[in-house]
Formats: sequence, structure tokens, C-alpha cells
Amino acid sequence: MSLKRLFCFLSAVLFGTLFSACDKPGLYPGGSLKDAPIECLVLNEGLLNTNAGALSVVYRDSTVVVDAFQDVNHRPMGDVAQSVTLINGKYFVAMNNSKKVEILDPVTFRSLGTILYKQAGYPRQIVPVSPTEAVVSDLRNQLVRIRTVEPYGEPLEYISVPAWIEYLIGAENKIFGMTSRGLLVFDANRIVKEEARLLRDVYNEEYTKTCRMLKDKHGKLWALMNRKQGGKVVGIVLACIDPLRERVVKKYELPLGEELPEGTVGALGYINYNRTDIDPTGTWIYFNAATRSEVPNSQGAYEQQSVFRLNVDTGMFERYRDLPGVGMMYGFAVGPTGDVYLCDCLDYTAQRGYVRCYREDGRVDSYRVGVYPSQVYFPGYEY
Repeated sequence: MSLKRLFCFLSAVLFGTLFSACDKPGLYPGGSLKDAPIECLVLNEGLLNTNAGALSVVYRDSTVVVDAFQDVNHRPMGDVAQSVTLINGKYFVAMNNSKKVEILDPVTFRSLGTILYKQAGYPRQIVPVSPTEAVVSDLRNQLVRIRTVEPYGEPLEYISVPAWIEYLIGAENKIFGMTSRGLLVFDANRIVKEEARLLRDVYNEEYTKTCRMLKDKHGKLWALMNRKQGGKVVGIVLACIDPLRERVVKKYELPLGEELPEGTVGALGYINYNRTDIDPTGTWIYFNAATRSEVPNSQGAYEQQSVFRLNVDTGMFERYRDLPGVGMMYGFAVGPTGDVYLCDCLDYTAQRGYVRCYREDGRVDSYRVGVYPSQVYFPGYEY
């Protein structure tokens, strides 16, 4: 859950009773799982303190099962579904406010187990560290080590770390975690606070902390940052990290500003609680930023979100796709065929949101899913 959601939660508390009657788990419109091609899965956080975290299944025939877990297991998945990760052929879902990790069968969505925290914690993102274990990032300046094979049991260890880590990524038998202080590096087989290394020139901040780190086809890591000058953001920087040498080896910058030199690929606004993604080949890194629009967006401003991409081989930026009328997005992903999927939470209350797919031919397909859709996942394309 982002600070944007906490800000909007006050409104949701006031009006929640008006909306929650039709959006409680178990009261979603009926849907049935079927043996049919799946276009994508959508993780819905759900309104805080309502146990409405859900995993929606969107089929290629445009039908949607809004809460597959509830339909199959006859109980809510939990409160605030934070992330879903495929590990050892199973989905591990971090349930932030329920302080647990749910393990699901990737075909039937049947619950295979629950790892329940026995001490304070708010699980966020999960990354494997060995064939049998993973670590979970946490709001409480800790990493939590869990088993990824049966018996799942309880968390194995709660490891204190120097700063809050949101996104983790593994490479070269190491674990890398972005913080506001810098990039923390741990040995995967010995995650100890005192032995962490810190790369100070790679860091996140309030507006970039929702951008996950990515690994390209060469095994290099990428992190997105904002560059400031005189207190003003003047560029979006993509930094490439060599995980073996633990150092930044190159940086590319997309300039920001109202007046840019003719022919320059650039944008108006900076990353604002949004996401990064990479294509299945590991060649193109995608991110979004604000650009000028000919029509006003839902906030009345003549701006839109546009998706940009960087080629990791050439270092060249491209303005990939404009999203007219979109002022902000809670999350996005780029599908295996290049379509852009946007998570639309509408007015950030307890009503259900949409995933909107912007096709290459200009069509926009909308799928109504659960409350606060935040992550789009494409089965069979784990990258």
C-alpha cells in the first residue's frame, strides 16, 4: 500500500459503507474458473481492513473471475494483497496487513499453505535465495526468510536490515535491495545486517520507490531514479549495475521540461508512484511519465501518461505509447506482445477498479476486476 492510498483512505472510511455492500469478498459477481487461455492475472490489494485482497483471472475471451481464491477456497485471501511471485511452480502471495504469505496452486488457485508471521511485520515483495528458501521485504526494516517447499511452516528468521527495502532482486548469488540511503547488497547464503554493502549512487525516494529493479538479458540490473537540479527534477535516470562487481557501469537520462531541444525525446513530469517493466527478451525497459495532451485528463489538465522505453543495448529512449485521458496510474505492465496494461483504481474508494489494455491498433479493452488493482501478471512469461 502506497502513501497515496493512505491519503485517500480517509475518504474511503467516510464513504466505505456506501460502496462495500457490493464489493465484499464472496459477494463479487459470480464467475467460474475454466480450462481456457488466460490473458493475465491481476492482483488487487483491496481496501485496508476489509479482507478484500483478491487475485482476478482475465481470460482471452474477455470474461473475468474477480476473486479466484475466494471462489475456490471459500474464504478471503486476506487483507492488502501486496505482491505475487512464482517460485518453484507455485504462487507466493504477500498479504501485507494480514502478516502472512499465501501459497497457491498456479492452475487451480487452491491454497497449498499459509506462512503466518509470529512477530510484527508487513510482508511486501518476495525473492528466492535458494532452491528451498526465499526472503520477503518488509516495512519494518527487516527481511523475513521463509521456506518455498513443503513443509512451509512458520518464518525461519527475521533479519534486521539498515533501512526499509521495498523491491528486491537476485543476481550472482547476491540479493540487491533499493533504499533511500542507497542500494544494499547481501550474500544470498548469508544475509546479515553487519555484512551488507551499500552503493550510495543508486537509491530511491518517495516518487520512485514503487519502481522495481529489473534484470536484462545480459544479467545486468537496472534501477530508475530522478535527477534533481536546484531542488527540481530535471531528468529520469536509468542506472545499470554490474552485480558481480557491485558498481554502476552506465547511466542513461531522459530529460524533463516544458522546453526541450527539437528532436529530443523527453517528458513533462517525473515518475509518481508508478512502475517499471521489462519485455520477455530482456531488451526493453519500460516506464511512464507525463506528456502534453490535446484533450484534458480526468483531473482537467492537458496532460497524459505516456510509456517510454529504453533499449539496453543502444541506450536509446523511445516514446512508446501515449495513454490519452490518463492522469495517473496505480500500476502498469507491458504484455508479451507489447500491449500496455494500466491499473485504474477509479476514485480510490472501496469500489472495484479496472485493468485497461491499450492495444497496438488503438483499441482499449477494459476489464473490471477487484478493489485497488496494482499488479498485472502474465502466466508463462516469468521475467
